[in-house]
Amino acid sequence: MGKNYIKYPLYIISLVIGFLLLLQFIPQAVTDNLNLRRIDILSDIREDTAAIADFSLLVNLPPPPPPVQDIPCPLGMVCFDDYSEHKNGLDNFFKALNSKSKTPVRVAFFGDSYIEGDIFCADLRNNLQNKYGGKGIGLAPLSSQISSFRKTVKHSFSGWSSQCIIDTKEHAKMGISGYCFHPNKGAWVKYSGVKMPHLEYVEQAYLLYRLPEGNASISYRINDAKESATVELKPSSKVAVYKITADSIGTIQFDFPSDNRSLSVFGISLQNKSGVIVDNFSLRGSPGTTLKLLSEDMLKQTDSLLSYNLIILQYGLNVMSANRKNYSSYQKGMQETVEYLKKCFPKSSILLLSVGDRSMRKDGDYVTMPGVPAMVSCQQAVCVETGIVFWNLFEAMGGNGSMVEMVKATPPRANKDYTHLNFEGGKYLGEILFKSIMFEKKRYDKKTKN
Repeated sequence: MGKNYIKYPLYIISLVIGFLLLLQFIPQAVTDNLNLRRIDILSDIREDTAAIADFSLLVNLPPPPPPVQDIPCPLGMVCFDDYSEHKNGLDNFFKALNSKSKTPVRVAFFGDSYIEGDIFCADLRNNLQNKYGGKGIGLAPLSSQISSFRKTVKHSFSGWSSQCIIDTKEHAKMGISGYCFHPNKGAWVKYSGVKMPHLEYVEQAYLLYRLPEGNASISYRINDAKESATVELKPSSKVAVYKITADSIGTIQFDFPSDNRSLSVFGISLQNKSGVIVDNFSLRGSPGTTLKLLSEDMLKQTDSLLSYNLIILQYGLNVMSANRKNYSSYQKGMQETVEYLKKCFPKSSILLLSVGDRSMRKDGDYVTMPGVPAMVSCQQAVCVETGIVFWNLFEAMGGNGSMVEMVKATPPRANKDYTHLNFEGGKYLGEILFKSIMFEKKRYDKKTKN
């Protein structure tokens, strides 16, 4: 008689279930420090012991700052909470918008997969460029896993090796986006404008790089010209920029014939000489605290070249879990991150967005994940402690249950993972955020006039 193997799969399944059950007992502090999500395979059947509303009480917050006299927040609008000492957290940004100089106003939009593919970020950019001028998508990567998904640029490439701040210990080599790109011999990259407002043509292309040793020649072609121009990049141990200016750049291709491994390319910025530029720095899986791993020198050198006026932070999805109520460890890490960014970008205003609504299945229906309000309170506390500006994205979406409504909308505004926006949702929220910015600028203009 043959040997009975039926029992072995049962043993394996039992071991796996036992292992997953044991993971629940890993101390919270350990998962927080490692930026890991807690695993609880019984979370869907465990009874909720606290109402969602109670989670917002976990962090003691001061009342929102009073509005500027005679300009209260309009009914239905989610206004900013400015926790800076003198209630001037966005003044540097608004001052740049009002400036009559030809210097571009530059925004760095840091986030996770929520803004991947230029979702949300693109629509804020479009609204700002509609009002204040400017063209182009700003700083773009050399290679990307989601290049075919992104609608705001046509992007093709070959021959690149890339590193990411999340996957490497060589943090000092990473660029402002959290990535570093090295060309192999014969590498190339091509960007083409798209028929969308402000994105078909630009006046400038900036190549951001570092070349501590050796030589590196590159060539580029504008608008599919038959002949290319060849240039030598100047060696530089610091972040450097090579600028290309033309009347109208609809398509530009860069070729890298050599394979000098000391050449690091951090991105190519497609932009105009003036107006607003918004750089999308989405990093899938990032909790936000990874920003403090970036080199201080690198960030300061990049800022000296590009001059950022506003830093926007959108994080939290990769830390939040269904029934987790305590984010004190994450709060501490984000406070350190914000203080680090304030040191690296001393002239930039900083705006932190809370997480939006996120749903989970319960009793056959999708409901707001109980951990969402706790994370919102945590993020607001970060702003209180660091003196920066807070915007409640959860409230702007509509609060409890709003993710379900966005998924059900016609056309849908969110994906059926009940976590991420789609392009329709990005447009919807991008316009809401823009209106909040414009209202706050109205307050600023009144204050400075007085």
